Amino acid sequence: MASRRSIGRFFALGYALALGVVQPAAARSSGAGQEAEPALGLAQLRWERGRYVAPDPSGRAVALTLDRELQVGVERLLGRARPAAGAVAVLDVVTGRVLALAERRGGRASLLEGRAVPAASLFKLVTTAALLERARLSPSYRVCTQGGQHGIARAHLSPPRGSAVCTTFAGALGHSRNAVYAQLVTEHLTREDLLQVALAMGFGASVQADFLAPFGSFTAPYNDLDFARAATGFEGSRLTPLGALQLAALIARGGRAPKMILVEPEVSGAPVPRAELGKPAVRAETARELARMMEVTTVSGTSAQVFTERATGRRYLGRLHVAGKTGTLGSSEADTTTSWFVGFAPSRRPRIAVSVLLENGGVWREKANEVARDVLRLYFARRGFRGVTDPTRAPGS
Repeated sequence: MASRRSIGRFFALGYALALGVVQPAAARSSGAGQEAEPALGLAQLRWERGRYVAPDPSGRAVALTLDRELQVGVERLLGRARPAAGAVAVLDVVTGRVLALAERRGGRASLLEGRAVPAASLFKLVTTAALLERARLSPSYRVCTQGGQHGIARAHLSPPRGSAVCTTFAGALGHSRNAVYAQLVTEHLTREDLLQVALAMGFGASVQADFLAPFGSFTAPYNDLDFARAATGFEGSRLTPLGALQLAALIARGGRAPKMILVEPEVSGAPVPRAELGKPAVRAETARELARMMEVTTVSGTSAQVFTERATGRRYLGRLHVAGKTGTLGSSEADTTTSWFVGFAPSRRPRIAVSVLLENGGVWREKANEVARDVLRLYFARRGFRGVTDPTRAPGS
């Protein structure tokens, strides 16, 4: 017989789906909005006796899994980008160990300890999963559209008349074609479909980790135009950098998110185990298709130029394939523009996942995909991958 608690959770889930609101679990229980009480004092991170440490809620210093060389390099790369605020997180997707965490707050609340921002086009990963799973669309499915690069209007909800640009569903993700997604969700998805997949992939919960941090939230409107805008990432979805990291890691690990480990086990010298995987959020086949579609982003899509040297035409990461997704969205919140990149590499046999978020006004020094590219270069160059150059070292050194 089902317990009273499980029955209560069932009705709570049904109520959330009926409202079309998926909020962070910590926020729902405490009424704290997008913020959550951190389990570790990451703002007090320090190097001590050959390891990184941070205070736990009782004030006791605990050892962390952060990799010294990578952590220092990531901090340098984030500092070089000079965002108004930003965060970088790196995860070993095989073991679940968090390898690097860096942040610039710019006087705002911590991004690593709970502040969520617009998910922008990163939410297309959820919508893509829903279209693959619920509508059973093939990545080769062709769609023709007209306009919609910078916004969604009612005309984009149905196939255009007259001249149009046609692309595959796979190409639409890598090139972030908003009008394609607006048309596909209108024709093939219900709001309940999208809500259920968003819930399964982590929205409305804490990240799967040995520390407390919210994932993000999603609201699905009833109006068809507003629903299309939400499904393409223009409104209704918010993510934390660690939530975005889990989203990438979930796809990298075949649809099951690895539990993030930040607190170093007490037993030193013990073999590093493989990550504990959560329950399946999407089918393994869906995750594989998503990974292949994400490769388009760095090969011919929104990050192709960033991952290729302009002068020589060589790939910054050699023959290493990267699966990624970009997201950029302007906001009226203090006139802020949000720039995202999440991804993992190698795309066919993933080792690490990376999440980069930068917030700026009208002036940029670097975008999130540039920082993410150099984080990947830093990791793989120092592990001897052929053709990968170290971004922190001068050429020829």
